[in-house]
Amino acid sequence: MGIEQKGTNIIVNLVKADEKPEIIDEEEYCNIVSDKTGIITKINAQDGTPAVKVGDTVNTGTVLINGWIEGKYTGVRYVHAKGEIEAKVWYTKSKKILYNTTEETKTGNEENTYGIKINNFQINLPKGVSKFQNYDTITQEKKIKLFSDFYLPISIIKESRQEIKKEQKEYNIEEAKALGIQELEEEIEKEIQDKTKIVNKNVNTYEQEDGVEVKLTYEVLENIGTNEKIVF
Repeated sequence: MGIEQKGTNIIVNLVKADEKPEIIDEEEYCNIVSDKTGIITKINAQDGTPAVKVGDTVNTGTVLINGWIEGKYTGVRYVHAKGEIEAKVWYTKSKKILYNTTEETKTGNEENTYGIKINNFQINLPKGVSKFQNYDTITQEKKIKLFSDFYLPISIIKESRQEIKKEQKEYNIEEAKALGIQELEEEIEKEIQDKTKIVNKNVNTYEQEDGVEVKLTYEVLENIGTNEKIVF
């Protein structure tokens, strides 16, 4: 879950987490399967038999290295597959930048008020009228404890008013495109572990009546593959 604060709005993004890969004992037989969609650029099977080759397109779940080896005289022998597989994968995001919009920034000015909460009963100290025209309200609750692990049913409530400055912004087409590309670059590059592995960046823009839709795709070389137990 990601929480992003924009002015007086809180945006909550929920993304299904990747399941924790099953840890398979070295003595158990397993394949290596793809955990991403991509195009194979390098494969090195240290133990097992490659199931794909350079240039192949694979999807999540595609077997990359089989957990078996076939010998001329010994027949098929099952193993715990090991190897390194590199693939070209893609990260894509898009957003719309409006030509006319209101941007909100925090000034750093803040007002604080306090209250006391006993069980479910809350006593608020006088708040007064805020001197800010626009502000965000952030509420924090801190429980009181006697010892390191003994908490009383009493909390201190702190309410912070953080001043917001609103500014009307106008962008022309080129400015909107540049802003969209910059913001998408920042978002995507947070997800890429090794930025030296970025091999290509593709930008598409779509001009609309009220703004510009920007779509950005990164091509990245990444090691892919996870162990999957062989079930007989």
